[in-house]
Amino acid sequence: MDQGYNVVVLSETQTDIDWDKLVTDGVQAVVIRLSHGITQDTQASNFIAKAKEKGMYIHGYHDYEAIDGEVTFSLENAETLGLTSGAFMFLNSPPDDVLGFTNNWLSAGWNAGVKGESDDYYQWVVSDTEPDKGDLWQMDDIHGLDKTGDLVTEPKSNNPVVDPTNPNQPKEGAFVGYGIDSTGLRGGNALGYSTNGTDFYSVITPFGIIFRDNDAERMSKLMTNKLKLQSPNGTVFILSVNDDGELKAMKESDVT
Repeated sequence: MDQGYNVVVLSETQTDIDWDKLVTDGVQAVVIRLSHGITQDTQASNFIAKAKEKGMYIHGYHDYEAIDGEVTFSLENAETLGLTSGAFMFLNSPPDDVLGFTNNWLSAGWNAGVKGESDDYYQWVVSDTEPDKGDLWQMDDIHGLDKTGDLVTEPKSNNPVVDPTNPNQPKEGAFVGYGIDSTGLRGGNALGYSTNGTDFYSVITPFGIIFRDNDAERMSKLMTNKLKLQSPNGTVFILSVNDDGELKAMKESDVT
C-alpha cells in the first residue's frame, strides 16, 4: 500500500487480525462495529479487549437496519461495551436517519460521526483514492487514515453538559442569536447565547436541545412537589416524600 494508515476498521467479518503487525505498522486507533440493528457484533467485545491490550484508541460504529428500538439498543449496547466518553460513535445510515441516533449519542458524551459526506458531523469516507472531503479516509476493507488527528488522540467529549464560564449575570456584549458553538460541539449554525459576546453556547441544534448543568438546576426547582410518572397501562402516579425521606406514590385520580 502506498498510502500510510493509522486507523483500522473492524467487524465480525474480519476473523484473522494480526494485532502485533498493526502496532508495528503504526496503527493508533480502531473503529469497531459495536452493533447492527438490535444485535451486538459478535467480535465487538473481543476486539475492544485486544485494542486495549495494544494501547489503541477505541471508537465504535453502528450499521442501521431500520428496526424498532434500534436507537436505544445502539446507545445501551455501546455503554455496556464500555465505549469511552469522548470517543467517536459513527452511524452507517441514510442521511435522513442520522439525528435520532446522534442526538442520543451526544447526550451520552460521545462524539458523533457518519459514514459518508456531511458538513454537520465527522466524515468517514470510503474511497480507493483520497477524497476531497473526509476526516477519516478508509482506503480498503480495513485500513484508514485519520486526516484530522481526532481519532488518534485522547478522547475529548464534545457534549457541553458543563458550562464553567457562564456567569450569574451576563457581561457587556451578551446576546441571544445564531452562531457556531465554541465548546467544540459540531452541527453548524445553531440558536444559542453568548454571555460575553465572544464564547457561544448552542441550545437548539441539529442534534436537538442541549442542556447544561445550570439548566438542570433551574428545572429541578420547577419540579418540586410536581413529579409524576405514568405506568405501562396509562395510570398516572404522583410521587411525594415525607420528612423522613420516604417516597410515596398516589394515583393522580385519588388526589383531592
